[in-house]
Amino acid sequence: MKRLLCMILTGLMLFAAACTAAPKPQTSEVPTDPPAAPTDEPVPETTPEPTAQPSPSDEDLFVPEVTPEPDPGADEPTPEPYEPTGDAEFAFALAARLLDGKQNRNLSPVSVYLAMAMVAEGANGETLEELLKLLGVGSLEELRGVCAALLETLSIDLEESTLDLHNSLWMSESIGGMPVTFREAFLTSLGTTYRSEAHTVDFGNFTAGKQIADWITEHTRGKIKISPDAMHFEPETLAVLINTIYLKDVWSEPFDSTRTEQGIFHGLDDNGAAEDRKVDYMSRFDRNVLISQGDGWIRYRVYLRAVGWVSFVLPDEGIDLEKLLGTPEAIEKLLYAGINKTCNVSLRIPKFSFQDKMDLDGVLRVLGLAHCFSEGADFSNMSDTSCKIDRVLQESYIGVDENGVEAAAYTMVSMRATGYYNPVELETIEFHLTRPFFYAIESYDGTLLFVGTVTTPSEAESIHK
Repeated sequence: MKRLLCMILTGLMLFAAACTAAPKPQTSEVPTDPPAAPTDEPVPETTPEPTAQPSPSDEDLFVPEVTPEPDPGADEPTPEPYEPTGDAEFAFALAARLLDGKQNRNLSPVSVYLAMAMVAEGANGETLEELLKLLGVGSLEELRGVCAALLETLSIDLEESTLDLHNSLWMSESIGGMPVTFREAFLTSLGTTYRSEAHTVDFGNFTAGKQIADWITEHTRGKIKISPDAMHFEPETLAVLINTIYLKDVWSEPFDSTRTEQGIFHGLDDNGAAEDRKVDYMSRFDRNVLISQGDGWIRYRVYLRAVGWVSFVLPDEGIDLEKLLGTPEAIEKLLYAGINKTCNVSLRIPKFSFQDKMDLDGVLRVLGLAHCFSEGADFSNMSDTSCKIDRVLQESYIGVDENGVEAAAYTMVSMRATGYYNPVELETIEFHLTRPFFYAIESYDGTLLFVGTVTTPSEAESIHK
């Protein structure tokens, strides 16, 4: 009996404790299914009866994320474009001035940007101010941060994907017989921030051009045929700064070459007149993808495996491409604005490849570089020798086929001495080989290859048969 009373008493105590326990904290309910699509039929309002809820466990609270399938016909506004950085604004401005929609053009804005940034490292005073304004930054420190980030980000070295940038500085040994010195801080900044190589050459000797051309060829993987006049330098050239960029990547979804077929391309001839020609078209069918539509144009991105994508912008029927270009704002809209539409895309892209050459002196003057090209340019942070920008040149290559894209460019900035090189009028001596003479042929390293004498010149046979 005593044992039975103890059991009853214990049960009463447990019952009382359960009745006075604090309520369980509420937890937010996570739906396990996406909400049902709305219908036109009204849904009667009902008040669900309260039911006891068991204590949730960790497993009960875990609900996998459900992503609804996109509506194939839905239009949605493209998010506002990101605030463009200084290098992006520079790219828009440069493209607006150089792309007229009337001819094949290929431009690497980032190559020009990096080359001009290296030039800015040697500038001072108003010359520096106008370069910083052109490049969209407020100080050299900010510019170094932008360029260091570019060089770090734009570096890919994979089996089928390559993005490679290089910088170099070519310095004169002397001008007018006087030695030339360059600022240590300038050389250090180029080497540290821009990873630039430094070479000393004699611009009065044609071998300087060959050395520079060989360097460009190596770092653009031989894709650019360098024009002869590009490597011609005057004896008073103080320095040459060069950036190269090489890109090669495959499509994330390569085109089937067996589906490539000829078709008509309604283009323009060299004079800008309408011309139809047969070209090879790559084709494929992309399902459930985004395409962007703007005012008079449509844009589609074709993705590469590692580098990024290629944006192709097609004007609407009856609209000339040149009418969509012309301002930095127009270029930005073509790349980032528009209404996104989810759809299937029947894709046809012509295979193409070409080389381009642009003298950039004029466009850079228009964009605000007044001091840089004048006799009053201040590049005292580069050297004791007064100098100005002599020319800015870019040559490039682009090729697109079923496998992917290959592109290369170099941008060269030539600096010319001013107020330092004052040639003295020298005596003119006639050197006419009108009597027997000796000759020798030597290699660049001084090796004597041929020697001889000529006492009676005979008619030479043509060496270009």
